[in-house]
Amino acid sequence: MILVGDIGGTNTRLALASVEDGAIRLTAQHNYPTQADLPALLQGYLAGCGASVSAVALCGAGPVRPDGSIALTNHACTLLPATIALAAGTTRVTLVNDFEAVGHAVAVLRPCDLRSCGGGGADMSAPCIVIGAGTGLGMATVLPVPGGWRVLPGEGGHADLAPVDDEELQAWHVLRARYGRISAETVLAGPGLEKLVRALGAPEPLAAPQVAEAAAAGHRQAQTALRLWTRWLGRVAGNAALTLGARGGVYIAGGIVPALGEWFSIETFRAGFEDKAPFSAWLAAIPAWIVTCPDPALLGLAALAASR
Repeated sequence: MILVGDIGGTNTRLALASVEDGAIRLTAQHNYPTQADLPALLQGYLAGCGASVSAVALCGAGPVRPDGSIALTNHACTLLPATIALAAGTTRVTLVNDFEAVGHAVAVLRPCDLRSCGGGGADMSAPCIVIGAGTGLGMATVLPVPGGWRVLPGEGGHADLAPVDDEELQAWHVLRARYGRISAETVLAGPGLEKLVRALGAPEPLAAPQVAEAAAAGHRQAQTALRLWTRWLGRVAGNAALTLGARGGVYIAGGIVPALGEWFSIETFRAGFEDKAPFSAWLAAIPAWIVTCPDPALLGLAALAASR
């Protein structure tokens, strides 16, 4: 039995994983608010399950440091291999970036775990990318290699975000005046949607989960914010695909896009994704999917731990 966990800036998702005949099974799934004392949380979880594990595989929303630890970018929690091993009662501990874990899930996602987001057919000999908006904006590259996949985590969410048209430029100037340097994560992570609504002149603050509801009720700034947000996500994903030659496709993970429902316009996303002449037709052929599976990182962690 393997303890797998996705440690995010807001939530911690834990499960027990087993792999039989190549199929991954997750049991005892629980969600908790992320806390600084992760070892105590792991001990309490395992005690509550009455389980002992042979290995631990965790991912964290931040880069892996040279000593193998992860300091979360948006929380005061640090993942330390030694303390995690002690808490779980095993010496087999794997720590990876959260979107490296999602990248490892690409090979085990089923068709029912994905919703098409336009494009043509995937070139399975080419790289693909995973990108996802949640508390932060994660990215990773998945490379086909002999016998499987290699996942390269990155921090592309912290790259600069540029306006392309006049509507984006006007909103960008307001954001720049309020927040300084604008990265993709400034706008495309969960708190960014709230910032974007305010930058468009909304008279009252709207938390990110309220924006789609307000848009449905006719809130003009909320509707504009969702259109700009979706187009900017397309631009950022298109930039990554263009840079990496990701003809294998784009996987959109994270909690925000599924939560937006019909307010995530595939047409608007593709317009931003493909608006890169002279490579518009090249990008139009690249498929994209929304990952509808609720916990792809846990599947990826189980697959990674089993392979090791």
